[in-house]
Amino acid sequence: MQPIPPKDTPIYGIHPVEELLAARKQDIEHVYFDKDKKSQALFNILRICRRDRMSYNLVPEAKLNALAQTSKHQGVVAFCSVRPYNDIDDLDKIVQSKPAPLFVVAASIEDPGNMGAIIRSCVCLGADALLLERKNTVPLNATVARASAGMLEHLCVVKPRNLEGLITEYVADKGFTAVGAAMENGVSPDKFDFTGPVILITGGEHRGIPPYLQKLCGQTISIPMPPQAQSLNASVAAAVLIYECARQRGF
Repeated sequence: MQPIPPKDTPIYGIHPVEELLAARKQDIEHVYFDKDKKSQALFNILRICRRDRMSYNLVPEAKLNALAQTSKHQGVVAFCSVRPYNDIDDLDKIVQSKPAPLFVVAASIEDPGNMGAIIRSCVCLGADALLLERKNTVPLNATVARASAGMLEHLCVVKPRNLEGLITEYVADKGFTAVGAAMENGVSPDKFDFTGPVILITGGEHRGIPPYLQKLCGQTISIPMPPQAQSLNASVAAAVLIYECARQRGF
């Protein structure tokens, strides 16, 4: 098996990518396929990506050559996160050990600087875990790691196969309240009770909170701002809300 790279090094070739799917599927951020190359082996890899809701694209051969930094890629290139993701068992351990965990969902964050800043805020302000979508979110790459100022290594980060199902389960069975951040028409953060188990869902720079997560929010909160201010940066808004949680808990 080809060694797992420490940074944004591509894994290419049918057999190495197959081995990667078998050994570290949860850590694969994106898979690229040559849109014109056909084989049963490539189809099998593509089928796994579709089945497991993995992020993938079909691209021209020239693009794949550039991504792999070689033409000997056999039609497939994969990229992994800079560190392994945590799993659901790690979340359950947090729930069992703490009376009121705070899980943050950073949905649809596209900018690695914002993702790194959110990770840094989570660690500095006491959030217990960060939950990420499998698609439409920047991968945990070297830029995110640098922007987190080393904090990425100190946070439980989970990218579940079914984020919607996980949140639904934690709300129904484990006593969590799901609250979503909205630009307007939500209650002020200081009026929301953050002292119990909370899943705080924040939106991205352009999409906000996607509809499938919006419907899970039992409440929405909005940061008060003067009329001339349209919005806060996504990572700044997340930091304000995580801080309010910490403040209410006497952190």
